[in-house]
Amino acid sequence: MLKLNEYNFEFEKLFNKAPKTIDIRLKHVNDSSIDKEVKGRAVWILSGKYQELAYAHYVLENNDEVKPYLIKTAPFAYLSGFDPELKNVFGDWNIQPRINLVILFGDTLTKQKLQTVGWRLPADNIMHQACYLYDHLLIKIGTGQALSISEIQTAIDQAKKTKDKDVQQYILPLIEAISALTTGEKALWQTSIDKVIVWHKDACKFGDYKEDKQGIMSLNALAMAKLGKDMHGWECTTDSLYLPLFLINA
Repeated sequence: MLKLNEYNFEFEKLFNKAPKTIDIRLKHVNDSSIDKEVKGRAVWILSGKYQELAYAHYVLENNDEVKPYLIKTAPFAYLSGFDPELKNVFGDWNIQPRINLVILFGDTLTKQKLQTVGWRLPADNIMHQACYLYDHLLIKIGTGQALSISEIQTAIDQAKKTKDKDVQQYILPLIEAISALTTGEKALWQTSIDKVIVWHKDACKFGDYKEDKQGIMSLNALAMAKLGKDMHGWECTTDSLYLPLFLINA
């Protein structure tokens, strides 16, 4: 069993209860008579439950079970984070897993929805402007949209002047990875992913990911690795359990 952080999966309870929970919530999603508040809660639970099952199997080293659950997660990650009718609202930081799940494991239709949804956050939900700018860059590059050098540089400048350790050590390297993907700088792309994993590992030991299931793997780094592979044929060389590269192989 992998020891990645201190998140308690309660494996027996999870594997016993998850199928029943999923069955109930799928019925809510597919029932046209159910009100939007119940559906919004249902897609949020389904996204989280499928992701938790995937991560549980990864920790238990049942690698063949991981990707199928993440693929099941993707449409509900979109619905729970971006569907304009369900109106679930997240922040600039905690929306990122949902963006990445769609980019990494979503089908063509779900990615098209993310591309055209026109996502915006209320000002009160933006913790750091640099993070919010990164979110938009990630959606654009992850759904095949062209990025300008100026909008990337604006995000880099904003991150550099933000007096926050996590922005400096985590968000800035992610923006630089996107810059590298746009300009074809393989070395910068690789070193940026390395920096993201260093931050992530530290966050799992001492920071916000110590007891958070999102610490099990770095979806941001994995998305950067996948985009490098898809856009340029680059192979990421970062060796870390927090970066399960087998998930982006065909």
